[in-house]
Amino acid sequence: MIKFFRNIRKKLLNEGKTSRYFKYAIGEIILVVIGILIALQINNWNEKRKSNKMAYEVYTNLLTSLEQDSIEVERTVSLLTKSLETQKKLILNQSNQFTKQLNQNDLDKMVQEVFSGVMSFFPKTGVYELITSNNSMDLLQSENIKSLLINLYDFQYKRYENVDAIVDYKYHYHLGSLIRKKLGFIVEYNSESKLNVIKGVDPVQFNAHYDELVSECQDVYGVLSTSNNYLIEIKKSINELQLLIRKELKDN
Repeated sequence: MIKFFRNIRKKLLNEGKTSRYFKYAIGEIILVVIGILIALQINNWNEKRKSNKMAYEVYTNLLTSLEQDSIEVERTVSLLTKSLETQKKLILNQSNQFTKQLNQNDLDKMVQEVFSGVMSFFPKTGVYELITSNNSMDLLQSENIKSLLINLYDFQYKRYENVDAIVDYKYHYHLGSLIRKKLGFIVEYNSESKLNVIKGVDPVQFNAHYDELVSECQDVYGVLSTSNNYLIEIKKSINELQLLIRKELKDN
């Protein structure tokens, strides 16, 4: 093709048709420029299509991770809320008269609910860490989604982890230790992280250490309540992100 155009230009020059030569040369330049622009546009389309495909994969992986976190945080909030309700009941009833009317099953259930406050939420951060480490965050067009992701993973999760560490310490060395060693209540976690009672509460020891149990509940109640409130905020953020990501996936 290039040789063909060269022959035409040579013929025009040999025939002395200079003005036609220049017109032809200009037209040839315009054609070349148009060809380059078309090639660039096609390349841009291909790059955009590739970016959209990668963004779709990122959104899909994020959504899967958030859906799993949503289930886990909902379960943890439910356990902590129930634990707080039971602890509040104990704190407001300084006398153990009301517990003396409880049978063994009710007593075990009450202490189990108190003990369930030790349960923690462990977010799945692998997908987020991957997309931030390889700059995949730039693929996400929604500034709102990016802002919410950063707030959730870099602030809300870490803030919760700091408070949860305090709760874990209080349960491990204080409230939980009292329940295990002095009340004789032993539990285990099954494969679904649910509590199974191995040994029930000793009613005599329960009454003997009731005041100490109330005192430990008073000590942990505030920080456990804060932890639960943080989880409720996390749940709201996860739900909002899921809605926005599903919309992005639907629109694309």
